[in-house]
This record gives sequence, C-alpha cells and structure tokens, in this order.
Amino acid sequence: MSETARPGKLLLLVTGFLLWSSAFVVLYGVQGLGCRLGWDDVGLGPVSLNRGALLAVWALHVGLIAAMAAIQVRRRSADRGAADRGTAFIDRAGLALTFCALVATIWTGIPILTAGSTCS
Repeated sequence: MSETARPGKLLLLVTGFLLWSSAFVVLYGVQGLGCRLGWDDVGLGPVSLNRGALLAVWALHVGLIAAMAAIQVRRRSADRGAADRGTAFIDRAGLALTFCALVATIWTGIPILTAGSTCS
C-alpha cells in the first residue's frame, strides 16, 4: 500500500469538516433543548445558561479543529522532504481543508456572541 493510499491520510482530508458538521448539529440540538427547557431565562454569571452551553460547545469544537490543524502542521513539517508528491499534495489539501473548517466553525458561532436572545 502506497503512502498516499493509507486510510489515515485520506481521513485527514475530511476530519475538519466532520468536526464542523458535528459543531453544527450539536449547536442546533443544544439551542433547541435549551429553549425548550427555559435555559435562556436562567442566569449563569453574565450570560444565560443557554448561551453558556452554546459557547462551551462552540469553543470545544473550535479547539478540536485548531488542535487538528496544529497536528497537521507538525506532521507536515516532520515529513517534509521524505514525502512523495502524492502524499505532499494530500497533506497540503488536508491542512487547507482543516483551516477552511476552522473558519467555517468560527463563522457559524458568531451569532452566539451577537444575538440578543438565543431563543428568539
């Protein structure tokens, strides 16, 4: 099996957007659950319980994707020179897609910070 065809290398191409889709689904689930249970009316310091839960989910996913990008950068630096052209392309594409997923996840969570209420 060539280095390029390893399943782990191919998984790196989609991991960032898998985490982004997880963030999207979990954020909508927590938002709906929080609104149904009235978490928007419960205070949690300076924010409501619903907004705090949404911020925690969002921060967790942003952190996971950023860690994934850091791992890919480190692996790419370690493999520089030893990788063939196909492997180098997959590494660059995986890193670019992970950064796109990071930006998309940050963009998805901006309404948590800017919306007046998390339930309206």
